[in-house]
Amino acid sequence: MATAHNELCPELIVEIFTRLPTQSLLRFRSVSKSICGMIGSPDFIRLHAVRSPKKFTVIHRVNYKAEGITKSMYTINSAGEGQLSYIGTTPIEYPFGHVNIVGSCNGILCVYEIDKRIIHLWKPSIRRKATVLFPPVWTPGLALGFGFDPSIDDYKILWTVRGGEVSFVYTMKTHTWREIASHADMDRLSVVKSPMMCLFNGALHWAVKRDSRRSGGCYVMTFDLSSEVFSTIELPEPSWETDTVTVIKGCLAVVSSSSKDVDASSRIWVRNTDAAWSLAFKLDMRQPVQSINGDLVFSGCYSSKGILDYHDPETGVPSRLVDLTGSSSYVTAMITCIESLELLHFGTSCHQGKQALDC
Repeated sequence: MATAHNELCPELIVEIFTRLPTQSLLRFRSVSKSICGMIGSPDFIRLHAVRSPKKFTVIHRVNYKAEGITKSMYTINSAGEGQLSYIGTTPIEYPFGHVNIVGSCNGILCVYEIDKRIIHLWKPSIRRKATVLFPPVWTPGLALGFGFDPSIDDYKILWTVRGGEVSFVYTMKTHTWREIASHADMDRLSVVKSPMMCLFNGALHWAVKRDSRRSGGCYVMTFDLSSEVFSTIELPEPSWETDTVTVIKGCLAVVSSSSKDVDASSRIWVRNTDAAWSLAFKLDMRQPVQSINGDLVFSGCYSSKGILDYHDPETGVPSRLVDLTGSSSYVTAMITCIESLELLHFGTSCHQGKQALDC
């Protein structure tokens, strides 16, 4: 039986290695130059992401304490692959100051520090980050977005300027910002849940609201990462407040509520393949709702006791998810990430602080 790696055919080595966890692959890079080169190749990174798509969920929480406001991050630890129960959380000590989360793509978290005017592309599972300065002509942004453009095999950051005629796009390989034409109504819009965006089918999505001078209420603003064109999607109930755009079971979905609704309910609409909206289900609550792994709809994001519950749409029964005890808190984001080797050759290595992410 062959025991040395050079006695195995390259195809078999790739077959084995693409099914290993990222932490194991990082250690194996020191075995030889050929193994290191294989693990770092774009084809290997893409294949590994497909074959070993281990997922973890990141919670970003604002904590209200007597001594002031702090922010913290956690990962939710699942009881098992494909199970809908969770067994606890793991704190993440991240190597930044006070950050806000923009979104995630291929396991890369996009966060920014407004006081330092910098954006971080952060890969917790391999402990690497790339830092991007705000656009040179800096003004307060209306919406931020981050995603992958397959047409050029590169990551992009979008910065839209409030009330401006131009927006800015940053491409990772060129390390430069450039101007593009903005959405036609950019001076009359506000993003309902800025800066959070939803990445779906190669486009960024935000719930936006027209100002009081115009009729029409809420709709979804989109940005195609390849064509770099803004567009809009009309909502089934534009007069309702829509604060969340998400993905449920592989379909674009929105969560809406009405201040005139006497039973204080939220409605979740799903957009089908024929671009038609259908009412998926109704929740007897108006608390913020988000989706994790495209399956669960979460509620109770605000809690004086730091409690998170989830609502299973199949059974209609709410269940306790996580108890983040300790202080009054507000969960600003819940994002599903995947372990991958993306960002391996960009940026710098970083430590997570006092406690590294265990994923």
